[in-house]
Amino acid sequence: MAAAGMGTDRAARTGKTTGNLAAGARGAEAAAPPDRGDLASGTRSPYTPPAVRVTDANLGSDNLSEVQLTKHVAYELKDRIAHVRLTRPEARNALSPEQIDGLLEAMEKVSADRRARVVLLSAEGPIFCAGGDLKAFASATGLEGLADGVHRALFALHRCEAPVIAAIQGGAIGYGLGLASACDVRLAAEGTRFQVGFTGIGLSPDSTTSYFLPRLLGPSRARYLMLTNTPFDAAQALAIGYVAEVHPPERLLDAAAELAARIARLPSGALRRAKRLLEVSLDNPLERQVELEVGFIAESFASDDFREGVTAFVEKRKPEFAPERQ
Repeated sequence: MAAAGMGTDRAARTGKTTGNLAAGARGAEAAAPPDRGDLASGTRSPYTPPAVRVTDANLGSDNLSEVQLTKHVAYELKDRIAHVRLTRPEARNALSPEQIDGLLEAMEKVSADRRARVVLLSAEGPIFCAGGDLKAFASATGLEGLADGVHRALFALHRCEAPVIAAIQGGAIGYGLGLASACDVRLAAEGTRFQVGFTGIGLSPDSTTSYFLPRLLGPSRARYLMLTNTPFDAAQALAIGYVAEVHPPERLLDAAAELAARIARLPSGALRRAKRLLEVSLDNPLERQVELEVGFIAESFASDDFREGVTAFVEKRKPEFAPERQ
């Protein structure tokens, strides 16, 4: 199942999932979510995508032409926006080892390249992601390796220092719902269908859905959706706060790109600190959360971006924040 050009060298270098579904298994410890205690203490998440060396050559311009990272994921950097695109429309962008490898490599690029101010996740074809490839699952002799890769990819999206926007069309089912839920902001096309999916085929919820849905929708609604496997459409998703905007299908990508451009113009250090505060807010007592706010705003006061923001306000002009991610 390896994508062209993915070879054993990449698998050996990255420990990714390409090849047999069981390849790259690292056991329960590797698949476990990062320790929340470190996050609650205000330190950087213990999960950090493997570093890719940033050189003067690849910091030399604001754009990077689209490259096909694997058979099922493409990457492009344009105007400070990292475009990550699922490219398996013939299978409704269903989960595959090549997709997981591509997502991991894309997030490595974002982590290493300070020009990337925001990530826009989208998909080719009429369906964002229809979930797992059930035919592959039925023939797999071991799924632990694939599950490990899935979890690492979802962790990477969620822990990304840059804000991550998902542009969702057609459907986000099962793993696809988890993929969308790991992002910071979700936009949907009219008529898009969302569904937990797992319980409908005899599986317990997976792909971080049992973590994110209670936090995004509240425990009561999450229980209802998981225990009844009830689908909901884009209009309902907007009403319950799961998505931030709904657009006609032909307008979705433009709207998502416009939102990404707005975010890319904001000071990246402030956004990074905001993401970290939000990530731990539901787990922290009030006093601990305020302590973190005090520490982070002290960092902000000392930043070049804050000085530029104040200076621009006094001079009655638009601020020009640092072009690279802080």
